[in-house]
Order: sequence, then C-alpha cells, then structure tokens
Amino acid sequence: MNGKARLKFSLFLFGSGLSLVMGLAIIALVTQFAAYFQQGANPASIFRGHSLYIPHDSEARWQISDGDGKIPTPAERDEIIAAYWGAWEALGRAAQTGDTSDLLTGWAGAAYEHALAGIDADIRLTQLHSGHSLTLRYLSSDGSVVAFDDQNFTLTQKHEGAEVTLSVSASVVMTLDQGFWRIRQITLEYR
Repeated sequence: MNGKARLKFSLFLFGSGLSLVMGLAIIALVTQFAAYFQQGANPASIFRGHSLYIPHDSEARWQISDGDGKIPTPAERDEIIAAYWGAWEALGRAAQTGDTSDLLTGWAGAAYEHALAGIDADIRLTQLHSGHSLTLRYLSSDGSVVAFDDQNFTLTQKHEGAEVTLSVSASVVMTLDQGFWRIRQITLEYR
C-alpha cells in the first residue's frame, strides 16, 4: 500500500470513528429530548402552586349521601372539600390581616361580595372553624356545579381577649371556575 492510499485509509477510519461518535451523541440527545416530554406534567402544577390540603375528619368530612345528579368520585369529593376548607381558611386570614387578595381563590359572585363586606380593615380578629359535616345535595353531570349542606360546624372569633363561639349551618353552591372550586352562593344560619 502506497503512502497516498494509506493516508486515504487513515482519513477514512478517522472520519468513520468521528461519525460514529457524533451519531451516538446525536442519538443520546434525541433520546433525552424524547424522554423529557414523556414524563408528563408535574401533578402539583394543576393546582397552580397550591397544595391540595384535605382536612382531617375532625375538621371536615363528607356524610354518606349521593344527592341528586352525578355521584362524585372520591377524588372529586377530596377536591371539593379541600377547596371549601381553603375558602374558609382564606376568610380567616383576611379577617386576621385585612388582606383580602386571597379571597378570590375560594369565593366568587355574591358569596365573595358577602365575604368581602364582612372584613373590617380596622378590626383584626382571629377566626377558627372546625367540625364541618358536608351532605351532598347535587352535582352537575359535567362536574362543574355542586350543592351541599354543612351542618353544625363551629365558628370561633377572637378579638382583644373576647371570644365568641357559634354553631353554624350553611347551604353552599360551589362552581368550578378556571380550574378552581369557588363558593358562589352561601346561606349561613347561626345558632
């Protein structure tokens, strides 16, 4: 083999090796790229950064009842009770801080206006709630409207050393708006 042929053969081997390495690198990158899109969404992203807090049974629970309309799945019941609990928590934070910006995540329409009217910018109070006992009355077939009763839960308000504890019952209508369950209508009965 002469010098010219040997050089061509050496260049061929070098080029083949380089092509093989580059081909493997490209395949690895394409595989990583495809694997990245196969992972799916982060489950927490459906709550837009909010965690799904499902209250303990002593705080809030569903009573056995099918109601009218569609029967909710356990996941739907968990989402609804978590949103309802979160709405009451947002109301408590607003009463304590005077900041009502978080109310829109759990309250809407007439219920929002009613909750907003109950917050006095000059009075800071601590509001606690527990013992919610929810009984389903209705769930729409598309799962975007739910009506339920909340019987005899405890609402405690504290202000400057004074404390008032009330037994409250509520009739509630919630709607699924832009991925969030919100209290759209609420009627409270104090005892």
